[in-house]
Formats: sequence, structure tokens, C-alpha cells
Amino acid sequence: MRNKISFTRRLVQIISFILLVYGGYIFKTRLHTETGKPLFPALEAPEGYMSTTQFKKGSILWPSGTNPVLENYPPSLVCRFNPKGGLFKACIFHFISENLTWQTPVKYLLPHLTLFILLCFLFGRMWCGWVCPIGSIGDFITSIRKKMNIPARRFPDGFKSGLRFSSYGIMGIGFFISGLIGVPNFARFQCYWFLPYCQICPARLICPLFGLIKPGWKDFETAVTSMFTILAWLVMGIFLAAFYFGRRIWCHLCPVGLINSFFNKGAGIELKKKAVWCNKCGLCADACPMGLKEMYEKDSDGIYNQNGCIMCLRCVEICPKDGCLSASFFGKKITESKLK
Repeated sequence: MRNKISFTRRLVQIISFILLVYGGYIFKTRLHTETGKPLFPALEAPEGYMSTTQFKKGSILWPSGTNPVLENYPPSLVCRFNPKGGLFKACIFHFISENLTWQTPVKYLLPHLTLFILLCFLFGRMWCGWVCPIGSIGDFITSIRKKMNIPARRFPDGFKSGLRFSSYGIMGIGFFISGLIGVPNFARFQCYWFLPYCQICPARLICPLFGLIKPGWKDFETAVTSMFTILAWLVMGIFLAAFYFGRRIWCHLCPVGLINSFFNKGAGIELKKKAVWCNKCGLCADACPMGLKEMYEKDSDGIYNQNGCIMCLRCVEICPKDGCLSASFFGKKITESKLK
């Protein structure tokens, strides 16, 4: 069955979406250890520092949810603004930004960082391709385009490289602002510039809708919030257009995906190629939703965990040569290409 991997991925995406977005409804209570303490320590704003709980309803950073089941930050775009808090706290970008502002001592961050890094090393950027709720919503938008028989637009490699370069810029600016407003002399700006990326992230506008809660669509109270409101609309438009006209184009720009990509090479999940069996049909390059071509172009055996790869395994699924492409987990083969 040629679409077996795609079917499995869609199933995992649906289950992951339900757990991540509706986890607060499903489990209702927060998980604790036998001693009654949370499995992961809650990180809170020091006295005098800004937190999302201080924003009133209707503000751009008003959190519609309550505390999550797990105070943790997985390698997926899990939004802080989920209704009922979701299963996990937030994404890693939120985690770093918030704690840069709070100047949280590293010892309190270690439990969260340790689990995040462990999960990244286990699966690399597979979180983007199989788990991320925003990626799953994007894939649904892409499926609508396919149903309408509208072909995907082809974007040049330079354009995608530019998007990745831009994601570095977004990450750098976001972390710089978050760190800067943590300095006492600039603390007065926290009410305007707190969590700068969250203010424009499409997840902040999309995720609350699945809990039938109106997100902070607009906030024109100050010049800064007006700017973030307009930027949020612009980024939302880019997100929708990226998935409708292309295939996972947004994932080249997403800063959360960028952080995950740092762990792709050396991860437990590996994509391998037996070059001697490759007939250069180009199907793997054509099927790749990220538009990656290295697997197709290289003429040597090896592991091809490119930074941009979301490990959807579509290349393995579509390859018509037995054993040419395969995926393994810490050396144990889990699937390989077959002539079907």
C-alpha cells in the first residue's frame, strides 16, 4: 500500500492535535509526583516582572486558557494561548523568551531543557512533520488546494534559503528584545514588548478558536500593540498563503522549527540512502514537502538528515527502488522503500 506511511502520519497528526490542544479537557487535573509536587516545576515571574496573567481580556497577550496538565515545553509548536491550557505549557520559543525576561537562574530551567533536548535528539525535526498542531492545520489547508486541483507553486531554492535566513532574524530579534526588557533599566517596557514573537505568531490567533474562544484579534490601545496587531495579521496571511500555494513553505520560516532543526543531524531517527540502487528518477525530490533535493542529488551512501527535513518519510514512501531509501531509529530499520 503506497500511502501507508502517509496514512500513519495523518493518524498521528490527528491524535497529537487532540492531545495537545484538548489535553486540558481530557485530563482535567495537573499531573503530580507521588509527593504531590508537579512533575516539572512551574516557572513564574519574579515580583515586579511581567507575565501573561497580567493582561486583561481583549489584550493581544491575554491567555484564554488555564494551567496546563504538564508544565513543560515539548519540541512542537504548543501554544500558550490554547483554551484550558492544553496538555503542555507552551513552545520552546515562549519558554526561552519568557525566562530571558525574568532572568531565571539556569538551575530552575534544567528539568525543562533536559527533556526538550532529549526529545529532540530522539526524533529530530520529526516533531514538525508528525506532531505540530500548526503544521497539521497547514497540511489540511494544503489538502483543500489539492481537492480544488490547484497545483502547488514551485519556489526557487534561493527563496527558501531566504526564509530560513529570516527565521534566524526572527529568533535573534525575539530573544534580544526579551533579554533587553529583563534589564532593570528597560523593565518599564515589558508591558509593551513582553513575548514579542508570541504577539505575531499565527498559533496565538488560531489555537483559541478550537476551544471556541475569541483570541486577541486586535489591540490598538498603544502604538506598540497596534504595530503588533498589524504584524500578526500580516504573518497570519503569510502562514495561510504559504500552506495554500506551497507545501510546508511556512516551516522554512518558523523559528520553533528552526530550533528543532539544530538537532536533526545526530538524532535517533535517521534517513539513509543506498546510492547504488538509485536510478535518479527524481520522485523523492518531487514528493518532499520542504522542497529538499540533497537526497536526490547525492551519489554516495549516507545519512541524509538535512536541517530542513521534517522527517515525514514521504521520500521513502514514494521511492520505487527496493531498499534504496530507508528510515532507522538508532540503527534499527523501521521502514524502507519498496517497489509496489
